[in-house]
Amino acid sequence: MRVRIFIFILIIGIICVPAYFIMSSFGLFQNEKVLVHYKLALEVKGKKYDAWPLISSYTAIDKKGDPRQLYYQAEGSGIEYLFQLAYGQYELKPSKENPFLDGGIHYTMDHPEYVREEKQYENANDYTELTHYYNQQEQVIYTYNPEASLDKTYVRSIITAGMTRTTGNSSRPVEDDYINISKLFKDKLGVNVKVDVDEDNKIVTLFMS
Repeated sequence: MRVRIFIFILIIGIICVPAYFIMSSFGLFQNEKVLVHYKLALEVKGKKYDAWPLISSYTAIDKKGDPRQLYYQAEGSGIEYLFQLAYGQYELKPSKENPFLDGGIHYTMDHPEYVREEKQYENANDYTELTHYYNQQEQVIYTYNPEASLDKTYVRSIITAGMTRTTGNSSRPVEDDYINISKLFKDKLGVNVKVDVDEDNKIVTLFMS
């Protein structure tokens, strides 16, 4: 009887271990999710405006919790627009085109460059591309170094579930570094970022205050 139980447990273990690693590789056990199938919006005075060209597939939030944290891909285009939302550097463009939104956002051009890249050379051939984030006073508030150890205070490594990336002859799940925008903005800019998720209408709404 004990032999049968041992064999049963062994078989279950053989099945469960690879299943666990497969599910882990698709981000099922991580606390964050990438907003591939959602629309990003900003709420202003009770109305929701399309936050494009912020890209939802570069954006992630906590799967649960209150408040949920907002993350944005460190090497994806768009973080500049989040700074503009934080500083109110935009115009609202009312529209009835999308019945679930009240219009869109026009980002103004008269502002400092909040995201700047710098090549840090190790020798004449090799370099690391750093990304510096600036506040409105053009002071550096944070630097992202893709070659450094993961800074867990402001950076998360997040898997985009269901997507793969091909390198050479092999494929692997898409995993990227994301900046914790909620924490960065609160700590460095004094701006609170809140997130509301409307699962029925596939809208993730941002609040900046």
